[in-house]
Amino acid sequence: MPKILTQFSSHANTIADTFRAAFVKTRLGECTVDMTAPEESTRGGLFGLQHLTLKNPSGMAVVVGSVHAGEKRAELRAFSLVARVHEERFKQPPSFSEGDYAAFLAKAEPILAAFGLEVSTVVELPKARLSDAPDPLGASSRADPPTARLRAWLILVAILVVACGGLLWARQLFGP
Repeated sequence: MPKILTQFSSHANTIADTFRAAFVKTRLGECTVDMTAPEESTRGGLFGLQHLTLKNPSGMAVVVGSVHAGEKRAELRAFSLVARVHEERFKQPPSFSEGDYAAFLAKAEPILAAFGLEVSTVVELPKARLSDAPDPLGASSRADPPTARLRAWLILVAILVVACGGLLWARQLFGP
């Protein structure tokens, strides 16, 4: 039975299908071009991040860009960044030239822009911080750890007080 997709995940799948179709016969060196797509709801686009990848024959991939349809933006990585990540991961330079990669970017950008995405080129990866991750529950529904710990202790003390009070009351009512 096919899964029913939400508006955002359906749109993201359309972008991915179009992108894949445009690059179905394209190879950069030994690598094929691919794009991920959500398989279920993206919770209103919150979890709609898709990755553009170059996969080598062994199936291992290097991320060369990302698309966030919910935020209407796409980022394509510059060759210098892709080459550096490729060398770090595979211990060898990429199997494609800077010119080949530039031709790939020149073809990818208008395809993504046709979906109303603002396309930019990234030269450096941002330093990831835990605070940058989206909060799926919303900031107001999450207590910070010290407050949550204090609340847990207060609940435990309240339970113990009620239990002791109940034992004392039962002892007075029924005797020792």
